[in-house]
Amino acid sequence: MFRAAFIEIMRLVVNGLEEDQRLVPAGIATLTDRMAQESIEGATLAQRICYQRVTAIGQTDDARFTVTTAKGEHQQVDRVIVTVSTRAMQVSLRLSQQPAWLTPAVRRAINETHLIGSSKLFLLTKDKFWLKQGLPHTILSDTLAKGVYCLDYQPENPQGHGVVLISYTWEDDSHKLVTLQDKRARLERLVDELSATAPAFARHLTPMNNDPRYILEYDWLTDAQALGAFKLNYPGDDHYSEALFFQFQSARDSVTDCGLYLAGCSCSFTGGWAEGAIQTGINAACATVHSLGGRLLPDNPLQAMSRHYHY
Repeated sequence: MFRAAFIEIMRLVVNGLEEDQRLVPAGIATLTDRMAQESIEGATLAQRICYQRVTAIGQTDDARFTVTTAKGEHQQVDRVIVTVSTRAMQVSLRLSQQPAWLTPAVRRAINETHLIGSSKLFLLTKDKFWLKQGLPHTILSDTLAKGVYCLDYQPENPQGHGVVLISYTWEDDSHKLVTLQDKRARLERLVDELSATAPAFARHLTPMNNDPRYILEYDWLTDAQALGAFKLNYPGDDHYSEALFFQFQSARDSVTDCGLYLAGCSCSFTGGWAEGAIQTGINAACATVHSLGGRLLPDNPLQAMSRHYHY
């Protein structure tokens, strides 16, 4: 990732995004599960959500939007907030083909914003062998097995299972691994590579009960819904983030308000972090409220946020 703009790395430091990390043993999905259980006027949030993949967005003659789902269902709505990655906006939803909805600068930002590739391979092991054998918890190298990390999800149980993140790679290193589509073959190749530099560690890298179910691999680049891991600008490309981030302010003027607003971490200044998704989500919600005739509190992001920088 050395080609990434240094200002992206600086934001991690200034915003403290790498500080005070906490492990969520049950998985971060528990956060959205709890939110879905919240009751609003007698119905839970989950009951108010139609959880289906959107395949197309169209517009009727009366300026309402038609949302088409993977099941072939069509639903008309007054406003749309799009939170998918910029690549999904371009490839799947074809938003950059809509000059009536988005300005040339926003459409260009959708098409050219850089999303990095990333690959990960997790292994559930019978035990925490690195603790028992006094082996390193982390191994970094310049080989195909770039980063290996031992994770302890049961610190209170020394006899519990172990989890090893064998492949934690980005960009070119990830693209190489994408060619190894069989997860067992990929594991064997990475273990073979690691055996040259850390043989005592590598010999323990077998799935529990030798069961391939305990090998989990994931490539963001081949995920048809994401088409990449997250936004990370190249030097000089921050004007793309600016165009995407402030697109919601088109709702301030009825002349520029098309009723469709962009959000999600790909449209933020902190791609890949929940903070960017939440901030842009709030921005888009304010745009929706204002566009539909609602009132916003003073100092809201739609009317009080300005562009401080000139990229």
